Amino acid sequence: MRAVRVGMVGSGFIARVHSLAYNSVSRFYWPSLPDVRRVRIADVTMDLARTGAARLGWEEAASDWREITRSPDIDLVDIVTPNDTHAEIAIDAARHGKDIFCEKPLAADAASARKMYEAVSEAGIVHQVGFAYRQWPAVQLAKQIAVQGRLGRILHFRGHYLHDYGLDPYLPMSWRFEARRAGAGSIGDLGSHVIDIARCLAGDIVRVLARSRTLTTRRPLGTAVSDSSFRRGAGGTIPDPSEFGAVDVDDATDMLMEFENGATGVIQTSWMSGGHKNDLGFELSGDRGAVRFSWQHANELSFYSAEDPEDVAGCRTIVIGPMHPEAEPFWPVPGLGMGYGDAFLIAVGGFLEAVSQKRSASPDFLDGLRACEVVDAAVRSAASEGWVDVARSGVMTTGPESRPVRS
Repeated sequence: MRAVRVGMVGSGFIARVHSLAYNSVSRFYWPSLPDVRRVRIADVTMDLARTGAARLGWEEAASDWREITRSPDIDLVDIVTPNDTHAEIAIDAARHGKDIFCEKPLAADAASARKMYEAVSEAGIVHQVGFAYRQWPAVQLAKQIAVQGRLGRILHFRGHYLHDYGLDPYLPMSWRFEARRAGAGSIGDLGSHVIDIARCLAGDIVRVLARSRTLTTRRPLGTAVSDSSFRRGAGGTIPDPSEFGAVDVDDATDMLMEFENGATGVIQTSWMSGGHKNDLGFELSGDRGAVRFSWQHANELSFYSAEDPEDVAGCRTIVIGPMHPEAEPFWPVPGLGMGYGDAFLIAVGGFLEAVSQKRSASPDFLDGLRACEVVDAAVRSAASEGWVDVARSGVMTTGPESRPVRS
């Protein structure tokens, strides 16, 4: 197989784990995947691009993302830029026949996400959105248990994604705190991951009731860099009070929801939750059992079966190993452990497999659009203080196998 030639737009924090995945994925999935050439990386200035290329192992640097999306020596475009830039880059890449991997959320709003989905569908290219947690072995095991009927009829989903880095009032202002660039705050940045997992495990969400709060309304300007955006204390000394910008997104959101199949659920998101470190978790409950997961114990899944005898009934801990979905290419012994970088190896591995076989990837841009639609509904609900129906675009809703990819 000819090597896949990749171009990346963006060289910040998330570019590091994507680059790590492209560097290693062919070795972990050997010999089924083609080799990868990291041909070119682009950023808003040549200095940033050159630094990213040198640090992350890319052959060339560029200051114009069109040198990625329009170049004949690029097969696959990877987009790791702020939310409001995704649509323009992805649509241009699709028009030039590039396969696309785009970070989540797919766009700053559902209208832009729909344009992206329409563009990739018309182009017939392979497309995937970066919902790497959905593809994690423990989450896929939870899905497998549910599909096998071992949970019975799904009754309830309870999910959360909590951080505490936002508790620092001097954490520098970044695009994540601006609605015009991010679209939404914690419910979009963090919540899109949990929304995607909820859809994966329990089906489409049709109605939401959200309550949002902006707890720190002003943050210091001009000091944010990619890696310092997530660390308490990164702001350093107390800045001049005139050098602050207004935060206009949610720091925390609580959301009730109803699923198409009649199940109900709740999602809580916050970057102001003391003591929580990248704490994504969920509980999926049915009338015959339940599964529970937390990223802080990422190599474990808790499973409860109502069919166990009452004297021994309770949650059992399943330790992830090579017998579980997506974990086989990694370590041969259960319990050796997998981590954050491995999540992107799985995501990129699945994407490259779809590219090499010219078939649909998953989760794709339709999944990204559906998550954006729920985020938009949450924003509208928080503003109106009432229940809001999720406005689903009238696009193809059948399974990934029926979504067209060019031959």
